[in-house]
Amino acid sequence: MRKYFANFDLWLYVIPILLSLVGIAVIYSLVYTKDADNLVVKQAISLLLGIAVMVFLTIYDYRHIRNIIWPLYITSVILLLVVDLFGHTAGGATRWLSLGPIQIQPSEILKVTSILFWASYFSNKIGEIHWKDIIFLIVFFSIPLYLVLKQPDLGTALVIIFMMILTLFWLKFSKRQYFILVTFLMSALVVFSLAVKNVSFFGKMLKSYQRDRIEVFLNPEKDVLGRGYNVKQAIIAVGSGGLAGRGLGQGSQSQLQFLPKAQTDFIFSGFAEAFGFVGSLLLIAIYFYLLVRIIKIGIIAKDNFGLLIAVGALGMFFFQVFENIGMNIGLMPVTGIPLPFLSSGGSSLVVSFATLGIIQSVAIRHKKIIF
Repeated sequence: MRKYFANFDLWLYVIPILLSLVGIAVIYSLVYTKDADNLVVKQAISLLLGIAVMVFLTIYDYRHIRNIIWPLYITSVILLLVVDLFGHTAGGATRWLSLGPIQIQPSEILKVTSILFWASYFSNKIGEIHWKDIIFLIVFFSIPLYLVLKQPDLGTALVIIFMMILTLFWLKFSKRQYFILVTFLMSALVVFSLAVKNVSFFGKMLKSYQRDRIEVFLNPEKDVLGRGYNVKQAIIAVGSGGLAGRGLGQGSQSQLQFLPKAQTDFIFSGFAEAFGFVGSLLLIAIYFYLLVRIIKIGIIAKDNFGLLIAVGALGMFFFQVFENIGMNIGLMPVTGIPLPFLSSGGSSLVVSFATLGIIQSVAIRHKKIIF
């Protein structure tokens, strides 16, 4: 065991714990005037649970996960079916299972399950990918993706699709396969555009509020007091932070409750108002360094399974950070994707820690480099 921990990547522990503690402080500063201390307590408990899960998965040999891939996949699908039938509804979406005081979001669990499934299936096929492999992947994940979209949870579906695409482009296709894949993606983009424009039966692919969010993104000034209100207030909050920020609990946008969903979707705006431009740049730099650590671990992994786990984790964290910060400053449409480790949400926090625990397991068992 000692030889394994000689390769221990301390930053994979320090960064998420530090970000989570900052997130709890920001959440408290945003919601304490609303008597939401319970929210902070739940986030703190989720942090402790996340750390425990991360430690367990660090010790657990990631290569043994391949033996339980199918049970993990089936369990994820069953949980999504249970949500569809008996899930808790809030804000017009049915995404949670209520277990007493605890709420679980199975779509978050699907993220890490997807990473592990793809990594296991394709680890022995790099450079030898056939179209039947891609069809197999699409068929098997069309079911959980459909259930996620039905909730509806477009944000999580986009995260999983992005991870899938990034993994596929890492598999060393032939030029012909790359051309067909790019053509397929461009066709999917055209279909999505038709859905946004509500053309014929394509319009049924998106909910009306999802279409509204995209239209507001394309034209932010179209309805600043209605559909564009959230984004407008978020941008004002980011700008009001100035260079050095107003400090925790001192921002006018957040404390006067102009900032909507401040502890979840728009927590970056609350953070930027408190810590300013300098603090925001530092936060982005910390996320970037975490992504660098993940991909470096993938490169030195003992096997392709470890490599593809790192690629999937890279896609998950990158897309969530890029989309969440982007929608807070008007560069991306609002999708409800949480900012890893900062946004309020127990399932997201625990899954993020679990993912890094598996990456740490890859790190401490990586191959030796001989010069």
